[in-house]
Amino acid sequence: MENIAFAFGAVFLAVVFARFRRSGDLIKDIPGPPSPSWLFGNLLELILEVPYGVYEFQWQKKYGPLYRTRGCFGENRLMISDPATLKHILSHPGTYMKSPQQQLVNLTGLGQGSLLYVEGDAHRRIRAVMNPAFSASSIRALSPTLREAAHEISEVWEALCDAQAPNEALDIYPSLHNTTLQAVGEGVVGYNFQADKDFAARYNNLVVIAADRSKSSILTDGILPYIPKPVMNMIMHFPPPALVKLLEFKSAIGALAKTLIKDKTDALELGIEPEKDLISVLVGSNSQSTSKMTFEEIQDQFATITVAGEDTTANTVAWSLYELAKNPDLQEKLRAELNEAGPDDSVDYDRLPILNALIKEILRLYSTVPQTERVAAKDSVLPLSEPITTASGKFVTEIPIKKGQHLVIAISSYHRLTSVWGEDAEQFKPSRWLDGNVAASGASIGPYSNLLSFLGGSRTCIGWRFSLAELQIIIAELICKFSFALPEASEAGIQPTFAITLVPMAVDGKGPKLPLRVVRLR
Repeated sequence: MENIAFAFGAVFLAVVFARFRRSGDLIKDIPGPPSPSWLFGNLLELILEVPYGVYEFQWQKKYGPLYRTRGCFGENRLMISDPATLKHILSHPGTYMKSPQQQLVNLTGLGQGSLLYVEGDAHRRIRAVMNPAFSASSIRALSPTLREAAHEISEVWEALCDAQAPNEALDIYPSLHNTTLQAVGEGVVGYNFQADKDFAARYNNLVVIAADRSKSSILTDGILPYIPKPVMNMIMHFPPPALVKLLEFKSAIGALAKTLIKDKTDALELGIEPEKDLISVLVGSNSQSTSKMTFEEIQDQFATITVAGEDTTANTVAWSLYELAKNPDLQEKLRAELNEAGPDDSVDYDRLPILNALIKEILRLYSTVPQTERVAAKDSVLPLSEPITTASGKFVTEIPIKKGQHLVIAISSYHRLTSVWGEDAEQFKPSRWLDGNVAASGASIGPYSNLLSFLGGSRTCIGWRFSLAELQIIIAELICKFSFALPEASEAGIQPTFAITLVPMAVDGKGPKLPLRVVRLR
């Protein structure tokens, strides 16, 4: 016990020393909100307050698109939504790397070969092999599979609607997760996850764990980078319940991936025509590439694509249906556009302006990942779109930072910049994408409509086309088959909450949910 106490005491002293050593004088002089706590800094306000952004968006208005906040143990952080600064950070992944906390989660849950974990040459090699599987043509070939998955949720909801009492609310959130898991299973990895009840249960446990944010989890994130390896090994031998469930999921999906990838590799060697799922395409492109991925690296992408492809899409569809329920006129216009477009198999979803305006506005206002982090790997200089005035009155046009400086990419704040999106940036207004009033920021970010939803630079989300195709097809299917309305007092009962992703959370504390009045259209 004395050794354990000594180890944790050493960790604490290391944290405190690092905090005082790291930030330069200019960082300390950058304006920002006061810190209510040395232990937690501003993190409780930024992460735990609901609805998400209640403080963050006020601070952006007061301090501008780059300001200082505090992390655990008095750490100075920079909160960044300045377009020029963001573009610079995302364009230099070797200088601004993922935080140790992020990387530990990626390593533990996804594996050391995951595209979300690897850096540098390994990342470039793996991404080059994976690119053909996520090309526009590969995604188009998946449209029938995605439509079939969308039809399946319609059938489930039709049965639920027929069985429920008039005006009774239906919690659509669990069904959306099941549907997108099925779409990812069939479209990405060629596997029916819903038929595997054990796997589906493990995955649903993971969703619940991810939604549980607390003071202790924030404090743990602050300490993790400084825990010595022997102490970390001890923790891994006696893991807490949440970590046990994460490791169980990783083991289950790893075993499944090993079997499926071997089957697909054997079929390729026998000359059997490959299936259209993205893992089959990846196995094929890897066989033809000069810079190959190892079997273990392909296996780690299996978990990466499943988790990243399911959770973000389910939440975006949920927020889309929520806003359509609040805006019945928009819902009717969208339904009319879809009905006029003709049969499913002939629709070019990219040519449906109302559908795509809705998706863009949801991605903007309900950022799937509201913020992410980077840490400076070396001393550097951050450019600014506009000069800022420091607390001492200095006029600066760039920010020199030291190695180890913690940077927060404030995605939701960027999506509310009036200089980019207009004076009504905080309003849900899909028409901004139809009337040409979206301003050009002068620093195009991200692969899709200047949005940061899929990040940008060389670490842009490789599956962004697949995600958009999922959103288009699932939303189109549901709007053509059902009408959606808010139950009484619904707006007060659901709040956007930061739980790794932005989820609709019940204010009664009973977890993620989205009750809507769902009526079957006959």
